[in-house]
Amino acid sequence: MSHVYVSHAPQDLDDLLKLHEALRAASIPDWYAPDEDNDRQRNNATIDDAFAMIVLVSATSVRSKMVRQDVERAKARGLKLIPYQIDKARLNGFFKQEVQPHLRLSNAMPDGLDQLVAEVQKAYRRKCPVFAVMNLKGGVGKTTVSAQVFGAWHASIGGRVLLIDLDPQYNLTQTFYSMDFADESAAKDRSVIALFERSRLQARDAVSPAENWLGLSTEPFNPVARSYLVHDIMADGNSPSGRFDLISGQFEISKYAFATDQTALDKIKQHFLRTVEYYRSEYDLIVFDTNPNATFLTRCALEASDRVIAPMYTDIYSLRGVKLLQQVIQQQVAPEKRPELSVLFNAVGRSEQSTFEADARNGAFDAIAGFPLSKALMRTALPRSRHLAVKAPQEGQPAWKQLTIHSGRGGGLKPIRESLKAIALELNELEEARS
Repeated sequence: MSHVYVSHAPQDLDDLLKLHEALRAASIPDWYAPDEDNDRQRNNATIDDAFAMIVLVSATSVRSKMVRQDVERAKARGLKLIPYQIDKARLNGFFKQEVQPHLRLSNAMPDGLDQLVAEVQKAYRRKCPVFAVMNLKGGVGKTTVSAQVFGAWHASIGGRVLLIDLDPQYNLTQTFYSMDFADESAAKDRSVIALFERSRLQARDAVSPAENWLGLSTEPFNPVARSYLVHDIMADGNSPSGRFDLISGQFEISKYAFATDQTALDKIKQHFLRTVEYYRSEYDLIVFDTNPNATFLTRCALEASDRVIAPMYTDIYSLRGVKLLQQVIQQQVAPEKRPELSVLFNAVGRSEQSTFEADARNGAFDAIAGFPLSKALMRTALPRSRHLAVKAPQEGQPAWKQLTIHSGRGGGLKPIRESLKAIALELNELEEARS
């Protein structure tokens, strides 16, 4: 689990605990040395697993050998430093050179602690971006992109990838597992509904939110360890290395579309957002597969996401779905929460670029789309291919074999795999440029 490392002097305990509580409220995992013992092996290992380091700057910490060693380790690992001044300590020597250039925040500022948490949250989200695959027109290949493009991401870029099936039809889940398997998981609340409401994963005697179709539970809950909730697609002993996980979908999340208690829905949305934030610490990328409607689930996905990938065919109907999606993003999501939009042409002819695609790239449809579509279009397009058709898994075949990047040989697979990798690499480039 990734975390922010807090470097501090033992005498700064009061400020440390205030910071710990503020980070916990924001669902950001943190770690700090629990005692005065400078266990370098332990501290170094924990720094190496961190996504950033907070340095509590005080009169005692600038004289602390342990804090100095922490900062030196962070510098050697290229870790982001976020200093926070908690008294009027004067910096000189090492701290003036290594810490002061990064020092912008202090507890003397009226909202200093809030700004510190926001700065840490920014680094936390860059560590694990969240993508939503979405178009308000159905049948444009959202499930194909969610499974196959990000299967290629995992194979070519690496890291820990989590797919979350937010479509009540749960086709993404059925790409990897049988319907019976998915339904058995849902019956145990080992499914997406556990991100929204307290479930039997938290307490065996709890009423399943899937059984309470007309009711909404706003009772707060702590996210469970990933092993209780996710399905490990790479679990087979012969699978490629790495972590490629799935939180399975289920029909019962469609109940939120019928709920009328807005106050309860707002609390449930906050449960979802906090739970997704928590799982960022376990992964390097999270991907939502979504339904083609503007619903409560759409808003949840958009507010949790850093980027939306909108697959579209080269036709005016798909364009309308993207236009409506952009309107929803602009009108329903606050500016500070709006994700970036990338549009991916899907199922294009491999031999030559269509007139529609060429016109779109030249800006001919920008006015119709209502936004600069030509700038949002990804360079790479996904070709039409039978290898990318969504199909049910074969009995006895491991789930990871459903990924085109790993399935068989020949039959025109090589160019398809190259296209999948190119799209994954372009998305990675876009995220690196954004951060």
